Amino acid sequence: MRNISLLTKMIIFGCVLSILPVVFVGTFSYIQSSNQVQEQVNHAEIQFIKQLNSNIEQILITANHTLTNLLDSTVMENALDNPLHASDFRLYNNLRSEISHLQSFDTKVEDVIIINKRQNWMIKNSGISRLNQHLDQEEYLSYMDMMQHSSWVLLENDDYTDPISSGSCPYTISLVKKMPIVTSEKYGLAFANIPACSIADIINNEQEAEEVMIINEKQQLVFHHDSSMIGTYLSDHPVFDSEFEFSNSSGQIHLVYDNHPYTVTYYKSNFNKWIYLSVISIDHLTKESRQIGWFTLVISLFIILISFVFVWLMTKRLYSPVNKLVKLIEGNESDNLVKPINEIQLIENHIKHLFSSKSKLEHEVRDHIQQIRSLFLNRLFIGNLRKSEIDEKVNYFGFDAYLKRWKSMVVLTLQVDTLDNTRYKPKDLELLLFAVSNIVEEEIEQERRFPSVWFDRTLVILVGSEAEDVGQVNGYIYKLTESLKNLVERYLGLSISIGISLIFQEIKMASRAYDEGLEALKHRVKLGKGVIIPFSSINFGKPSVIYEYPGRTELELIDAIKIADHEDSLKFLRVWMERATNEMQSPSEYQISLMRLLNKLLIIKQEAGISFQQLGVHEASLYEELLALHVMEEIEDWFKERLVLPLLRIFSDRRDSQYRNLSEEIIDMIQNHFDSDFTLEDCAAKLHYNANYLGNIFKKETQFTFSEYLSDYRSRMARQWLMETEMTIKEIADRLRYNNSQNFIRSFRKQEGMTPGQYRVKHWQ
Repeated sequence: MRNISLLTKMIIFGCVLSILPVVFVGTFSYIQSSNQVQEQVNHAEIQFIKQLNSNIEQILITANHTLTNLLDSTVMENALDNPLHASDFRLYNNLRSEISHLQSFDTKVEDVIIINKRQNWMIKNSGISRLNQHLDQEEYLSYMDMMQHSSWVLLENDDYTDPISSGSCPYTISLVKKMPIVTSEKYGLAFANIPACSIADIINNEQEAEEVMIINEKQQLVFHHDSSMIGTYLSDHPVFDSEFEFSNSSGQIHLVYDNHPYTVTYYKSNFNKWIYLSVISIDHLTKESRQIGWFTLVISLFIILISFVFVWLMTKRLYSPVNKLVKLIEGNESDNLVKPINEIQLIENHIKHLFSSKSKLEHEVRDHIQQIRSLFLNRLFIGNLRKSEIDEKVNYFGFDAYLKRWKSMVVLTLQVDTLDNTRYKPKDLELLLFAVSNIVEEEIEQERRFPSVWFDRTLVILVGSEAEDVGQVNGYIYKLTESLKNLVERYLGLSISIGISLIFQEIKMASRAYDEGLEALKHRVKLGKGVIIPFSSINFGKPSVIYEYPGRTELELIDAIKIADHEDSLKFLRVWMERATNEMQSPSEYQISLMRLLNKLLIIKQEAGISFQQLGVHEASLYEELLALHVMEEIEDWFKERLVLPLLRIFSDRRDSQYRNLSEEIIDMIQNHFDSDFTLEDCAAKLHYNANYLGNIFKKETQFTFSEYLSDYRSRMARQWLMETEMTIKEIADRLRYNNSQNFIRSFRKQEGMTPGQYRVKHWQ
């Protein structure tokens, strides 16, 4: 079992440090000035209340233990399963004998009432009777709905037709327990009744000016010397003009009534949450030394209160980070871990576990980082990255340091020529490619290259040089490629060919250089195997002319149209027109780009099952109309009016129709399952959609969240049942999935301004 928590230790330590000086000052003041005031106000009253609490709780605890033993006895177990007819007189007598043990002077119990709802019998002092024939059946059975299995309640005798007390006291303190104790299904009740007035015999109050009372959790008076005050609330007492908050477990409160000061000494019981109160006039206690007594008491209590509040607040603040760590750790704690004895050991164990997990995670990250880096290099060489994305990834992978030193770059493309006439078989190809990659990366220093990547059967390496002179760079690349070719042939016995791109200075040109390397390798058809082919030798030393079609912008435009985003669709159309215009090499290439965009939009139309009639156009006329336009603004307006806007309208209509259908299906499910524990997740599972997605659609279409609509529909059904059926309030609450009828009544009153019973009477009239 875990020891005292760190928070408790900190609070205790802080309270000790803060309260000890106050106690010392109070003791010094007590010795020097007014021992009598200190003794009477701070010690005598609290001791009296604690003694009072001890005396009364001794009786209550005795009654509770005795009743628990009775209910847990074999006799009671047999009786609960028996209808107790005349033939069962032996069992009845045994049960009465057990009950009599509870009715003793020590317990103050006047009457014990046993109710068995299942077997339909009721036993009390007056004898046994059938429950369904008893006049107070409903009053007793109402306690079956209480939340706790055991509770101390205050009963008003006038509420019962059959007297529950033989005395003149108007109220009875009753210990109510549900039965059986050991099973979850409860079908019986036990009442141990103690006359409220009998507690007066226990209280020996020598001071006539002192008023003693006991209140329960509802601040209802359970005991008072004046029996007429029992059952009233503390706020009805003249000294307490309203409900009062007793924040601490015990203490003293100073109140003023009719210009007279009073000291209220209270003590909270940990047994049944009752509060024991003593109200006494300070004028009576401090006739001779009122001034000194007030000063000492007020200063001491004030300092203690401030110290306690300060210690509490500061301790909570200091402990808050530790508490968050503990909750986080305990929420993810494995069952097989050794339970720590305190929070510090728990955090220590978890930190050790984190270090272990960190090592494993770092190992896994190292395993996966190469795959992520290869993906970046693949997209870089394909040309599928924006300039901003390239800069971001270069910094992320640490390539920026290389690029700052390199003045020139070249892309090498390497392919194995053939496995014919070698000792290898086709199944060995993947292993051979891996071996070639290792040879290349070992031969080229890491500071002079990017990691190599494979495109199908082509190994691509970006090599950098700090030299700016073209001759120096070409000389270095020539020696490097010759060395690679010879090493592969020596160690693997394979013939390879290498394509060399033109020299470039900006990393964004890597995709063009990759295309140049592939283009160079295509000339193996003429040059044969085992060759090194610079692209400069086949293109007269000039860069390749590669027209960069705005494909990414086209994809963004298509995506915006498919999701019916009107604003983004028109924005990306404008961006596409600007990029296609700026990057074109000739009017014919510009027309080719326009035809590609037109064909792409027509493909989207066809894939979505949209006919030309829905667009209001004819396929043949589209190409003629587009080729007849020569001004960019006219072309953009043509695309917008003839294709983009009609497609947006059709996709938007389809989306809205789908949203309406989904909302109607959700409403239908609510109407069919409102009387069950139906949730949005259940609805999503039936419709095979994500719950958050359905929730957003439903709110957009109905202006209500799922839970709001479900609650409103249940409220409508409750009103309908109240007006059209004779269902009880409890039955309606159960059908509508309320925990108990009280929650349903409170919810209904909040919505309608009246209780369900009042609503039914009003509409039936």
